Amino acid sequence: MDNTAKWAAYDVARHTVLMRINDVSNALHLEEAKSDPDRAAIAALEAELDALDLKSDLISPDDFSG
Repeated sequence: MDNTAKWAAYDVARHTVLMRINDVSNALHLEEAKSDPDRAAIAALEAELDALDLKSDLISPDDFSG
């Protein structure tokens, strides 16, 4: 894979994770804003957000070198 393709693949992967982070953050905000929020749903969304944040931090252009 050439350098341009590697960076393009990295950008797509990173963008995809960041969009998912945005979706989960929005769902979390909406759940927390309810008059009677579902604590289990909030915990699940927070756990998913933590996992996505970690994935975002770990994505590297070098992951797409082959």
